[in-house]
Amino acid sequence: MHFRRNTLSGSFPKFAALSFLVLLTSTTYAADKINCDAAVHETNQQLESNNNKPVNDEAGLVKLLRTLNKDDVLPVQYVTTEYAKKQGWSGNPQDSLWKVWVLNKKEIGGDSIQIPEQKSGEKWYSADLESVRGLRSAKRLIYSPQRQERYLTTNDNASRIIIKACI
Repeated sequence: MHFRRNTLSGSFPKFAALSFLVLLTSTTYAADKINCDAAVHETNQQLESNNNKPVNDEAGLVKLLRTLNKDDVLPVQYVTTEYAKKQGWSGNPQDSLWKVWVLNKKEIGGDSIQIPEQKSGEKWYSADLESVRGLRSAKRLIYSPQRQERYLTTNDNASRIIIKACI
Protein backbone atom coordinates (compact mmCIF):
# COMPACT_ATOMS: atom_id res chain seq x y z
CA MET A 1 0.00 0.00 0.00
CA HIS A 2 1.12 3.47 -0.73
CA PHE A 3 0.18 6.38 1.59
CA ARG A 4 0.47 10.03 0.61
CA ARG A 5 2.26 12.21 3.04
CA ASN A 6 0.15 14.99 4.51
CA THR A 7 1.91 18.18 3.44
CA LEU A 8 0.34 20.16 6.29
CA SER A 9 1.76 17.95 9.03
CA GLY A 10 5.10 19.75 9.08
CA SER A 11 3.49 23.15 9.49
CA PHE A 12 0.81 22.04 11.96
CA PRO A 13 2.84 22.74 15.14
CA LYS A 14 3.56 26.28 13.90
CA PHE A 15 -0.12 26.78 13.04
CA ALA A 16 -1.23 25.45 16.43
CA ALA A 17 1.21 27.70 18.28
CA LEU A 18 0.08 30.73 16.29
CA SER A 19 -3.60 29.89 16.86
CA PHE A 20 -2.99 29.50 20.58
CA LEU A 21 -1.21 32.87 20.71
CA VAL A 22 -4.10 34.59 18.89
CA LEU A 23 -6.63 32.92 21.20
CA LEU A 24 -4.63 33.88 24.29
CA THR A 25 -4.29 37.50 23.15
CA SER A 26 -7.98 37.87 22.30
CA THR A 27 -9.03 36.19 25.55
CA THR A 28 -6.81 38.55 27.55
CA TYR A 29 -8.28 41.53 25.67
CA ALA A 30 -11.84 40.33 26.29
CA ALA A 31 -11.05 39.66 29.96
CA ASP A 32 -10.20 43.36 30.38
CA LYS A 33 -13.78 44.26 29.46
CA ILE A 34 -16.94 43.73 31.43
CA ASN A 35 -20.39 42.82 30.20
CA CYS A 36 -22.18 45.87 28.73
CA ASP A 37 -25.24 45.18 30.91
CA ALA A 38 -23.06 45.48 34.01
CA ALA A 39 -21.21 48.54 32.67
CA VAL A 40 -24.44 50.42 31.96
CA HIS A 41 -25.99 49.44 35.28
CA GLU A 42 -22.85 50.56 37.16
CA THR A 43 -22.82 53.86 35.25
CA ASN A 44 -26.49 54.43 36.10
CA GLN A 45 -25.77 53.84 39.79
CA GLN A 46 -22.96 56.41 39.64
CA LEU A 47 -25.27 58.92 37.97
CA GLU A 48 -27.88 58.46 40.67
CA SER A 49 -25.30 58.74 43.47
CA ASN A 50 -24.19 62.07 41.92
CA ASN A 51 -27.84 63.27 41.82
CA ASN A 52 -27.95 63.09 38.01
CA LYS A 53 -30.76 61.61 35.95
CA PRO A 54 -30.17 57.95 35.11
CA VAL A 55 -30.76 56.32 31.75
CA ASN A 56 -34.25 54.81 31.84
CA ASP A 57 -33.71 52.44 28.91
CA GLU A 58 -30.64 50.47 30.01
CA ALA A 59 -31.36 47.71 27.48
CA GLY A 60 -31.44 50.23 24.62
CA LEU A 61 -28.10 51.71 25.67
CA VAL A 62 -26.57 48.22 25.96
CA LYS A 63 -27.78 47.40 22.44
CA LEU A 64 -26.31 50.65 21.12
CA LEU A 65 -22.94 49.99 22.80
CA ARG A 66 -22.78 46.48 21.40
CA THR A 67 -23.60 47.75 17.90
CA LEU A 68 -20.83 50.35 18.13
CA ASN A 69 -18.39 47.73 19.44
CA LYS A 70 -19.24 45.35 16.62
CA ASP A 71 -19.72 47.65 13.63
CA ASP A 72 -18.16 51.01 14.63
CA VAL A 73 -21.27 52.71 13.23
CA LEU A 74 -24.59 53.81 14.68
CA PRO A 75 -27.76 51.86 13.92
CA VAL A 76 -29.89 53.05 10.98
CA GLN A 77 -32.32 55.03 13.13
CA TYR A 78 -29.64 57.71 13.64
CA VAL A 79 -29.16 60.66 11.31
CA THR A 80 -26.86 63.66 11.62
CA THR A 81 -28.21 67.13 12.35
CA GLU A 82 -27.04 68.23 8.89
CA TYR A 83 -29.00 65.43 7.21
CA ALA A 84 -32.11 66.16 9.29
CA LYS A 85 -31.97 69.86 8.36
CA LYS A 86 -31.60 69.00 4.67
CA GLN A 87 -34.77 66.91 5.00
CA GLY A 88 -36.68 69.87 6.44
CA TRP A 89 -36.17 69.73 10.22
CA SER A 90 -35.78 73.20 11.74
CA GLY A 91 -32.83 72.25 13.95
CA ASN A 92 -34.67 73.60 16.97
CA PRO A 93 -34.52 71.00 19.79
CA GLN A 94 -38.12 71.87 20.72
CA ASP A 95 -39.30 70.75 17.26
CA SER A 96 -39.89 67.06 16.72
CA LEU A 97 -37.86 65.34 14.04
CA TRP A 98 -40.92 63.26 13.36
CA LYS A 99 -42.83 66.24 11.95
CA VAL A 100 -40.78 65.55 8.82
CA TRP A 101 -42.14 62.33 7.31
CA VAL A 102 -38.78 60.99 6.13
CA LEU A 103 -37.36 61.45 9.67
CA ASN A 104 -40.12 59.45 11.36
CA LYS A 105 -38.63 57.09 14.01
CA LYS A 106 -35.17 58.73 13.59
CA GLU A 107 -32.85 60.17 16.24
CA ILE A 108 -29.93 62.56 16.01
CA GLY A 109 -26.54 60.86 16.09
CA GLY A 110 -23.16 60.93 14.42
CA ASP A 111 -22.48 64.64 14.87
CA SER A 112 -18.84 65.44 15.54
CA ILE A 113 -18.08 67.05 18.91
CA GLN A 114 -15.08 68.28 20.85
CA ILE A 115 -14.38 67.05 24.38
CA PRO A 116 -11.58 67.96 26.82
CA GLU A 117 -10.31 64.35 26.92
CA GLN A 118 -9.77 64.40 23.16
CA LYS A 119 -6.27 63.55 21.95
CA SER A 120 -4.75 64.76 18.70
CA GLY A 121 -6.22 62.88 15.76
CA GLU A 122 -9.17 61.49 17.70
CA LYS A 123 -12.70 62.13 16.53
CA TRP A 124 -15.61 62.09 18.94
CA TYR A 125 -19.30 61.88 18.12
CA SER A 126 -22.59 62.05 19.99
CA ALA A 127 -25.80 60.07 19.78
CA ASP A 128 -29.12 61.00 21.35
CA LEU A 129 -30.58 58.63 23.92
CA GLU A 130 -34.21 58.30 24.92
CA SER A 131 -35.74 60.69 22.41
CA VAL A 132 -39.49 60.87 22.84
CA ARG A 133 -41.63 61.10 19.70
CA GLY A 134 -38.81 62.79 17.83
CA LEU A 135 -38.04 65.30 20.58
CA ARG A 136 -34.43 65.30 21.75
CA SER A 137 -33.62 64.63 25.39
CA ALA A 138 -30.63 65.86 27.38
CA LYS A 139 -29.14 62.34 27.33
CA ARG A 140 -26.29 61.57 24.95
CA LEU A 141 -23.74 58.86 24.34
CA ILE A 142 -20.34 60.26 23.43
CA TYR A 143 -18.13 57.84 21.55
CA SER A 144 -15.00 57.57 19.44
CA PRO A 145 -14.10 54.80 16.98
CA GLN A 146 -10.53 55.05 18.33
CA ARG A 147 -11.52 54.23 21.93
CA GLN A 148 -13.49 51.51 23.66
CA GLU A 149 -14.52 53.73 26.56
CA ARG A 150 -17.64 55.76 26.02
CA TYR A 151 -19.04 58.72 27.90
CA LEU A 152 -22.59 59.33 29.00
CA THR A 153 -24.22 62.65 29.75
CA THR A 154 -27.75 63.07 30.97
CA ASN A 155 -27.63 66.87 31.31
CA ASP A 156 -26.74 68.23 27.84
CA ASN A 157 -23.01 67.62 28.33
CA ALA A 158 -22.79 69.73 31.50
CA SER A 159 -21.11 66.69 33.05
CA ARG A 160 -19.99 63.34 31.69
CA ILE A 161 -19.42 59.96 33.23
CA ILE A 162 -17.36 57.19 31.68
CA ILE A 163 -18.91 53.89 30.65
CA LYS A 164 -16.27 51.21 31.01
CA ALA A 165 -15.18 49.33 27.91
CA CYS A 166 -17.57 46.43 27.56
CA ILE A 167 -18.55 43.46 25.44
